[in-house]
Amino acid sequence: MTGEEFEKFLARKEIYVQNSRTQSSDEDVLQLYSYILEHENRDSDWWSECHGTDDVIRIIQNSGEDIFEKIKEDIPNWSGFQTELLALSLISSYEDDYKVNERMKLYLELFDIQKHDCDLYLIFDQLHINLKLADREVLERLAKKLSFSSVEDLMQFVYP
Repeated sequence: MTGEEFEKFLARKEIYVQNSRTQSSDEDVLQLYSYILEHENRDSDWWSECHGTDDVIRIIQNSGEDIFEKIKEDIPNWSGFQTELLALSLISSYEDDYKVNERMKLYLELFDIQKHDCDLYLIFDQLHINLKLADREVLERLAKKLSFSSVEDLMQFVYP
């Protein structure tokens, strides 16, 4: 989505203008962000049942190789709720085998961006990603961040 297309998108509804926080001019980020902005007020079941999260992951799949880095650059501008929807999409999608390490690394990095209306711990209960494909280092960081005593305890929680 070009910057011009994004401006036209914003002009469709006043709420989009009010809620828009992105500072990116990257076409892939604008495509992703416009989707989240358009659907952020959908029923929570729509997101938690992987409808929105699958769409977000498909947008990422159709983006350039550096999409994770570009998201990381812009995410501090996003609202807490928009950040939480992205995080949910990273960890809960039926595209559960797609770039597991990259998705989990970005999820972990989101913890470093302080947002008052974003609960990255709570959404972990909705995990739907194949953690068995993650590198040990990623699993160790995840276990530590989520206060599991070990990777094995984390995996036991995910795969009881």
